[in-house]
Order: sequence, then structure tokens, then C-alpha cells
Amino acid sequence: MFFRTVILKRAHFLLIANRPPYFNGRFLVLWASDMAALTHLETLEIAHLDLRYAHTRIRRLEALLPLMRSVEQWGQLRPVSVVPCDPPCHVLVDGYRRVEALRRCGKDMVLAEVWSCGEREALLALLMREQDRRWEALEEASLIRELHERHELSQESIARLLGKDKSWVCRRLSLLSALPEQVLESVRNGHLSPWAAGRVLVPLARANPEHATALSRVLSQEPLSTRELWEFFHHYQKANRKQRQNMVLNPVLFLKALRAKEEESRTHCLKEGPEGKWLKDMKGVAHMLVRLTSTLPLVIYPGQGNLDRRVLLTAFEDARSAFVSLEKHIQEVSAS
Repeated sequence: MFFRTVILKRAHFLLIANRPPYFNGRFLVLWASDMAALTHLETLEIAHLDLRYAHTRIRRLEALLPLMRSVEQWGQLRPVSVVPCDPPCHVLVDGYRRVEALRRCGKDMVLAEVWSCGEREALLALLMREQDRRWEALEEASLIRELHERHELSQESIARLLGKDKSWVCRRLSLLSALPEQVLESVRNGHLSPWAAGRVLVPLARANPEHATALSRVLSQEPLSTRELWEFFHHYQKANRKQRQNMVLNPVLFLKALRAKEEESRTHCLKEGPEGKWLKDMKGVAHMLVRLTSTLPLVIYPGQGNLDRRVLLTAFEDARSAFVSLEKHIQEVSAS
């Protein structure tokens, strides 16, 4: 009998011959002569699968339909991954989309790779092994929460076993704690994209959970594109409270009004021509000069450091030179 340490995706596995695997608090210990001995293929009834980790996956209809066509044409090409539980049942660890495709195609059997380990070890191995697609951050977060809450692993242990920093584990878990359950359910059902959840709804939920919930409810019925949602959030951040309330209740109407305003502006610019744009820009310069004059005592004052003042006055000289140059060109054009 001998010990062999294998590095697999930065996690430590101790392999020893022909005994069941266990977790010793620091390593995932696999008693086997090689990794192949840890699994075997078996055909199982889909009805006997325990789908307790289905909530950790994001359902995507656009990805399911091609998989259903493949199942109809070629059958199941890749096995799912399961671990044994109360006979005759097995817990489905990986392959939820494949099982869904088989079900929708009227199949009642599934080819499964049965892992000879517990659920905790299987989830750790699942997070570390290469996937056909990258995990979404919310999927990783959901699996990590299962390890932390259901399987009672500390954040430090999870980070060490996955070869990550504890801060990475904390950030993943914070994604879930920041979002209301209704928003998470919308993401899991594919009504909201993970991008929208991470870039828009997470910061929105931290600032105003009610607005995040209201917005997710509307988006599940009337989805926005990534560009539209980012544009909406950009304007939301600059709006007052009353405007924000109206925006989250009807984001589509807000974007329609925004488009109408932009179209009106383009029409006005077309009508006024370059003269109108030049006049608008010049009025903007005048307003800017008024603002600079009012804030002058705040930026140039007695006792100011020479370097700070020199930087400000250099910028002023550059602007004055540009204005003198403009005045000279106006005189030349007017004289011609």
C-alpha cells in the first residue's frame, strides 16, 4: 500500500488502493488505484434520480433546444454524473440539462457515470473539473452555498480545497445574499440573464431591494437586451426618486420615451444644420465659463501651493489660447 498525491485543478487528492473515499477536513481522500476505478457506467431510470441540486443551475431554453435535437437524432452522447443514495435512487450531480432534454424527448432512461464518493466530494470535484461551458458566477455561488450550508464546510475549507482565496468564496456567496429570492428564481428560470443579475440587479438590490424585485418582475415578462438594460441602469443612476420609481415599474415605456426624445433631438439638429449645432456648443461654452467663474475662489486662493496653482493656470492659458485662435479665425472669415 502506498500514498500518491495528485494535483487536479489545484486541489489535493490522496489516492490509495480500493477503499471508499472520504473527506478528512483538509484533503479529499480517494482510496483507489486510479481515477477510472472511482466510476462506472450504469443505465438508470430518470424517475429514480434525485434532483436536489437543480436550483444551482441556470435553465436556458436556447441551449436546451439544440440538445433535444441531438438526442432525437443521435441519442444521449455523454453520460450524466450521479452519486448513490437510498436505493434505487441516485443524486444527480451533473447533467441537469441533458436529463431535461431526455425527458422532453419522451425518454425514461439515462446513461450515468456513477461516482463512488459522497455528495460533498462530488460537488467539490464538479467545481474543479473542466466543463464544456464555463460556470456562471451564480451557479458557482449556489454550489458553494450547498457545500457551506448543507454539507457544513467552512469558507476557509472550501477555498483551500478549490485552490482559491477565501475572499473569492465570500464574493461568490455575496452574490446570492445580495439578490432577493424572486430575482434569483428569475435568473434560474432563464427569464433574466446572469449578466443582468451581476451587473445591474446586484448593485441595485444592495441599494434598493424593492426596486430590484420590481424590475426583475417586469423583465421576466418584457425582457430587455443587454444594451438596453445597461442604458436603462445608466439613466436610473442619474434619476431622482420619483423618476426611479416610475422607471422600474415600466422600463420599456421609459426606453420608448428616451428613443422619442433622441429622435426629436436628431430631427432638430437636422433642421437647424451646422449653424444650430455651433450655436448650441457656444452657449454651452458660455455656461461653462459662468460656472468656472463661480468656483474660482475654491480652486485658486491665498496660500495655495505653487505646483497646484501652476497646473490650474496652465490649463487656463491653454483654454485662452484656443479662444484667441477661434476669435482670429472668426475675424478672418468675416473679412473675406
